[in-house]
Amino acid sequence: MSSRIGKTAVIHFLTQIGTTVAGFVATWYINWRLGPGVFGSYSTALALLFWLNIPASALGDSMTKRISEGDRPGAFVSTGFLLNIGIHLAIVAVIVAFRGQVNVFVGTDVALLLASLVGGRGVFDATLYALRGNKQVDTAGFVKTGEQVVRSAVQIGALFFLGVGVAGLVAGYSVAVAISTVAGLFVLKTRYERPSMEQVRSLFAFARFAWLGTIKNKAFAWSDVMMMRALSLSIVGLASVSKVQIGIYTVSWTVASVLALFSISINKTLFPEISELGVKDDYDQIHHLLNEGIAFTGVLLVPGLLGAVTVGETLLTIFGPEYARGGTILVVLIAARLFAAYGDYLNNAINAVNRPDVAFKVNFVYVVANLSLNAVLITLFGWYGAAAATALSALGSVAVAGYALSTIIGSIDVPYGEIARQLAASALMFAVVFGLDSVLPQTLLTAIVIVAVGAALYITSLTAISSRVRTKLFSVLA
Repeated sequence: MSSRIGKTAVIHFLTQIGTTVAGFVATWYINWRLGPGVFGSYSTALALLFWLNIPASALGDSMTKRISEGDRPGAFVSTGFLLNIGIHLAIVAVIVAFRGQVNVFVGTDVALLLASLVGGRGVFDATLYALRGNKQVDTAGFVKTGEQVVRSAVQIGALFFLGVGVAGLVAGYSVAVAISTVAGLFVLKTRYERPSMEQVRSLFAFARFAWLGTIKNKAFAWSDVMMMRALSLSIVGLASVSKVQIGIYTVSWTVASVLALFSISINKTLFPEISELGVKDDYDQIHHLLNEGIAFTGVLLVPGLLGAVTVGETLLTIFGPEYARGGTILVVLIAARLFAAYGDYLNNAINAVNRPDVAFKVNFVYVVANLSLNAVLITLFGWYGAAAATALSALGSVAVAGYALSTIIGSIDVPYGEIARQLAASALMFAVVFGLDSVLPQTLLTAIVIVAVGAALYITSLTAISSRVRTKLFSVLA
């Protein structure tokens, strides 16, 4: 990973920290004011939003791929936006036509506002895909951060001054998306060109395989919430899940997602780089980038998993005492995030070397496994089953994607030594954190202090035993 790529990944990561802080503050305030039940309904609305955006998201992945290849990027930007708008007009019409069913599923009257949000979010996502394809990954990160900051400010303001519920939260989201889309289009460097059928065919040629990858991403992030809500409405007498549990589950997922930020930044930064190398058939350099990416993918997730085992339950009480019930859920979801980080990186590399047909097969296996496991395990074990289904399907995706990628570019050079050093530093951190947690009072403040001590110890020990980490750190700071 060159110094330029490393700096881009770090900048993107830092912008995502801003996004996370803003989102965390809003999540905390919403839960503090409205409780997990209302947040559960809002989470259900968001799950529906992201699932309805699947067609346009698949087109967005295709935009990133084609724009990054460097052949008439402006034409692909124009064509992608026009197709995106057309798709979302159709989706909005469906939501309006079935607004009664949508309101029942979410649990409140929000269908028309949700239709507006679905349309706006689709255009906003297309803007982000265009920025990433143009190798403005760090800029896309700033735009996404801006959207989250504006969204959080509007939602908190609406709650504080107006006392709004789920509908107000959805409306605030729509306002933030509209403002951020204008900002993203303003900073997009690619010149727009007249679209043609050639670009349409090229985008759909990739998207016809990429759509299942989009379903895979949405399934990982939201199928558990969708299935918990759907099964709770349709099944009586089995392990149903309340809206309160869905709210706590989503909060746990939000906390787990914080630890995946750096791996996501690496993934998004390296995709256009590998894509460009794939056009040139430069597999040697692709192997190098794969090795570098795998080496750093789990750098925060591995210690985060062990830390959550010790203090996760206490940390969740920052949202309220009842959220401590999600301690076990948090641990399982962090494990799911860890597995998914490696699986997504490998599968995105398959797409980057222009083999969406292979990625399609990998994603098909994942989607079937994820939905099947969710249906069975939620029915049997409730929200614990949902977390287990997410983790098991993510683990399977690592094996399937790794095998598939090796058939294309040859055996993957996995940096086992670097992963072992991360485990060693994490084990040392865990021993200290476990010892402190055993002797100190079980309070939220104590847990925060323990986390800070553990993080400092992990960073120090990993830097000491890993020459690769030291080298990358110095190159980024230089």
